[in-house]
Amino acid sequence: MDVVTDIIAWKRDGHELDAERLTAFVGGVVAGSIPAYQASALLMAIVLRGLSPAETVDLCRAMVASGKTLDLSVIGRPVLDKHSSGGVGDKVTLVLAPLVAACGAVFGKMSGRGLGHTGGTLDKLESIPGFKVRLPQGEFLRQLERIGVAVVSQGERLVPADRILYALRDVTATVDNAGLIAASIMAKKIASGTAAIVLDLKVGDGAFMRTLEEARSLSRLCREIGAAFGRRVTCFFTAMDAPLGRAVGNRLEVEEAWDVLSGAGPDDVREVTLTLAGALLALSDLGVDETEGRRRAEAALADGRAAGMFERWCLMQGGRWQPGVFNRLAGVEVKAPRAGYVTAIGAMDVGRAAQTAGAGRQKVDDDVDPAAGVVLARGVGNAVATGDLLATVFARDAARRSRAAEVLAGAFAIGDALPPERALVLGRE
Repeated sequence: MDVVTDIIAWKRDGHELDAERLTAFVGGVVAGSIPAYQASALLMAIVLRGLSPAETVDLCRAMVASGKTLDLSVIGRPVLDKHSSGGVGDKVTLVLAPLVAACGAVFGKMSGRGLGHTGGTLDKLESIPGFKVRLPQGEFLRQLERIGVAVVSQGERLVPADRILYALRDVTATVDNAGLIAASIMAKKIASGTAAIVLDLKVGDGAFMRTLEEARSLSRLCREIGAAFGRRVTCFFTAMDAPLGRAVGNRLEVEEAWDVLSGAGPDDVREVTLTLAGALLALSDLGVDETEGRRRAEAALADGRAAGMFERWCLMQGGRWQPGVFNRLAGVEVKAPRAGYVTAIGAMDVGRAAQTAGAGRQKVDDDVDPAAGVVLARGVGNAVATGDLLATVFARDAARRSRAAEVLAGAFAIGDALPPERALVLGRE
């Protein structure tokens, strides 16, 4: 039995993988000496048998060591970062990044592409004409020093193991494992050099984690990894039973983010952003607690500093930002079949509708349509009459519009009674 087969059998039989075995596995995957079928077999064994906290930390350590790491100490200040586990309409980073910088802290993020029904921050930024998400390391550092904010694509030499393993997980039904998710998230954060991280772990129909218990399990693993690497990690659990905000789709979400930066926009997007901003500023070198951090963030939204920083950030990364100036696609309206109250809006169905319209991708190398997506006209708890507009789906061609509208119609539940008010922030650790 060769070494790789031994590792697979060891995990298959329920034993714990030590650091030596995990390092050999990750190194072999990156070097190409371990074929995809064997890597996939071990991933499946991990999903079936689970990973202990110690295994998760060791896996993350091996993944970090698989490539280059970025030293941000030259900035001379703690660089803050935020990660979301993915949700429908989650455009929070677009608001949070310039908002934190406008408050005097430093926000630097290396991001990835969106997969499935969730949109990626890079896709949203690239819907702004000219916006460059690929920056040389030196330029990334200079931008952080100069304006305090930069969001860029993850370099190919940074945690190459994650890119290879994620592609395998995506096609072998091995995505949903807390240890694999935690190692993937934190390896990229550790390698990118950020000093403190706030995690926004989504819970509900439109999230990878359906229950609060699952999210807490992931939180514990991420914080354990953070402690092992000397990184400060704060986790929030936020609801994703319904889409966040009203816009779902790349450029549509940027427009809505601009509304929030301008002091308006949906209350739920604003609330999640301010909650995370307060926590990030408390982890900065500004000497404030979360309450004061939130107060400063509210002031920066109100007085225009956050919007001004967004414009400056776009300009620095080549973006030609003109709010409201883009070619809207033709739309199909979805209307209420009966009178009553909107009792639920299935986030997963809305996400699938946006994906069908062209706003999402099935594979990493799929193209996305920056103008495609969904705009909700009604939210949970709104009263509607028969024939009232519920939402509009925008797509490049009639066939996509028709298919997406069918999916979107199934997202809305209408009942006779006003639904109870739902919590947005479900907890923190």
